This record gives sequence, C-alpha cells and structure tokens, in this order.
Amino acid sequence: MQPSNLPTLGSAGQSSGLAEPTTPPDRGRFSATHRPPKIYFDAVPCEGPGCSNIVREGYYNPQRSRSFCSTACSNRDAMSKYLVGACLHCGGQVNGRKDQVGLKKFCSNEHKVAFDTERVFGPTGVFRPLIQDYLKSGAPNMYRSGTLPAVQSSLGRFFRYVATIEKISRLDEIGPSVVSRFIAHERERGMTSGNFIGHLSTLFGWLIAEQRFNKPSPVIPRIHSQRGAPTSARPYSEKDLAAVWEALETTGNLQLMFAFSIGEECGLRIGEVCNLRLADFDPAAQTLFVRLPTKNMRTRTVPYHDKVKKYLKLWLAKRDPHCSTDHVLHNLALHRHTGSQFNAWFRNSLKRYPEPASAFKFHRLRHSWASRLMNNGMELAVLKELGGWESWNSMQKYIRILDSTIRTQYESAYRNLQERATSHVEEMISLVDFALIASPVTPSPSPANT
Repeated sequence: MQPSNLPTLGSAGQSSGLAEPTTPPDRGRFSATHRPPKIYFDAVPCEGPGCSNIVREGYYNPQRSRSFCSTACSNRDAMSKYLVGACLHCGGQVNGRKDQVGLKKFCSNEHKVAFDTERVFGPTGVFRPLIQDYLKSGAPNMYRSGTLPAVQSSLGRFFRYVATIEKISRLDEIGPSVVSRFIAHERERGMTSGNFIGHLSTLFGWLIAEQRFNKPSPVIPRIHSQRGAPTSARPYSEKDLAAVWEALETTGNLQLMFAFSIGEECGLRIGEVCNLRLADFDPAAQTLFVRLPTKNMRTRTVPYHDKVKKYLKLWLAKRDPHCSTDHVLHNLALHRHTGSQFNAWFRNSLKRYPEPASAFKFHRLRHSWASRLMNNGMELAVLKELGGWESWNSMQKYIRILDSTIRTQYESAYRNLQERATSHVEEMISLVDFALIASPVTPSPSPANT
C-alpha cells in the first residue's frame, strides 16, 4: 500500500507527479525482442513490509505499478497476502503464497526458533537449566558461533535420552555406562558423526572445572571413540568434472561457473568462496587470500590457474557496480551470498541435468582438488598448507590415491633399489687402518746403524 501523501509509480488515472510519457505505448505491438521504452520515476520509499529503504530514481519499465528496493522485499510482500495455515508455536495465522498452503508452519522466524528450542529442551526435564546455563556462559568461550547449534542439538539429544529412557534425574548418576548406551542408541538411529561425543566431553570438563560435577568425566576417550562410520575421499573423476562443467556452461550463469572454477583449482570451501572480497585477489601473482572466518580460524594464500583467471575477468565485467558490499559474489539484492544459498542455487540450477550434475555437491570439489594434486606429485606438507587442514588425519580423508599412482611410485622405488644393488659397493676400512694409510710407520733403525 502506497502512503497517501506519496506519488504512486505508473498508476493510471492519477497524478503521480512523475515524468509520464507523452504517448502511452501500445503494448500489443511490441514483440518479445522489442519491448516498450523505459520511463523515468522519482525516488520513493520501498513498499516492502517493515522496510524503510528508498528506491532510487531512474528509468524503469512503464508497467511497473509498485516499488521495492530488492527481491527480498518483493517476496515478503507477496508472502503476506494469503492465509496459509496456523502457527505451531502461538496458534496465530500464517500468511504466505498460495503454493505454501499447509506447508508454512510459523508466522515468524522467532516463533520457529522458540518452537524448535522447546522441542529440543522440553524433554530434558531437570537438566534443562544446566544446559541453558552452559550454552550461555560456557560454550561460547569454547566454540565458534556457527558450531553452537550443533552443540545445542547434541546436548539436547543426550539429556533427553538420560531423562526419558534412562530415567535419571541427578547429574551424579551419569556414568560411563550411560554414555556407552547413549552412543549405541545414536548408532542405531543412524548417526554416523562422532561430534556429539566431543560435545559431551567438553561439557563435563566444564562442569568439573566449575566444581559442579565431583566425579571423573563419564566420557572416556579410549572407550567412547569419536570415530563413527569410516569416511573416505569422494573426488570426482575427470569425466564427472567435465560433465558438471558442461551443464554449468549450458546454464550460462557466470557466478556459478566462477565459483566452480575456484573450488576446482583452489579447493576452497563454499563458505570461503562466499567470503572472498575484491581485495583478496592478486591478478599479478594469480593468488587469492582466504580470510577469516575459516574452519580452523587460520588464513592462507592459495594460487589459482587459468580457469579462475578467465572467469574472474568475465564476472568482474558483469558485476553490479552498485553492490552494497565488496564481496566478489552478490545476490539479486546486491548483498553477499551465504554458503547455504549458494548450495541451493547450484542444486536448483543443475537438478534438470543427468547425474553427476543433478547430484552435484560443491564440497566434493575440495576432495577432487586434493586428490588430483597429490596424484600428480605435490608434496603432502605443501598440500596441507594450501588446504588449510589442521592435522594429517583430517587431510587424508580428502585424498584418494589412484592405482596408477601406486604402481608408478612402486616401480620407481623398486628401480632405485635395483640400481643400488647392482652399483659398485666401496670397501669400508676401520679408522685404525685409515690412520696407518694416512701416516705410514717409519721403520725402526737397525743396531748396526746406531
């Protein structure tokens, strides 16, 4: 709804105060390739719900009847027109699009968070204040903000198990056997990640340090291993990489092609790609700087090759100069992308193509990058530095050694052994013999000469 004291954009029969075309265009005579000329509109406030931005003046399509500063505001306005259901948290009405009837469950994101929090912590019973105190005062000092939701989920599952299945109501009743049974319960549910065991160990370490748990930690590393189902590298083959790239070229989306080339040539995670700024690229040295935050909170500099060089140039020529951020990649609202948004963009753009494009996972490019470099002779220490891994153990999960690499290195090593075996072996002498050779003994004078 436009404010009454403001002009409307392109509304027929009203004095808009804008520069109207002298002769209204006959829309029926324009083809798909010949559109009506744009007309000039003054700056007006955005009509998006709760938005106070100004839509800048400029030339717009004459059929435009409402003004929004971004696609997000336009979507929020569209999603407020229809009643699609009742909020699961407060019971109030939920507005949205027609296609969201029965699908949208909450009237706001705050109510969704409150509902999810109650679902996680409600069954934990008497342990709920303890968990909430830890998440408020303890966990933020030991985890990054992006890890806290996973910690919350792990603790919620554990204490829900303790309260509802083990029927335990006191903290000091939790022992190693309880943790063992909980791990078995999670494995039966299909949990393959072992992160929740580390989250539990850190919690009990904090409780012991705070003198709120007067027994040894019930999480014993030698018994409660964090190792879940075995993981292995999942690199794409050269054929699969070519197939995904061909599908991306068909879409013609420069941002996706540019991001793919970074993953293929530099091995960056999707969040690190979205966090790249204009100043992070050094075209002269052909390197890019991976800034914080990263998974292990360490920066690094990674070289790039011809594909990144090509698509960086193409994308910068197309990048909107009015972008509100200095991030290299931006969305339609001219803001930076998030990793989840970019993954969804890849998924939606490639889902109509055959596999492997339809099942494309960006993180597998990191596996492919590491495996390709290692199989082509890169030293593991250099690869670890470029990839930003904290340990050898974490790096080896990304590397698949090809049978051809094993055979080539075996033949090379065995050839060296054979050459050494057939080469001339120098005679070895003792230090005493060497001294005698270096300093020959002078014969003692005979008695006749004395």
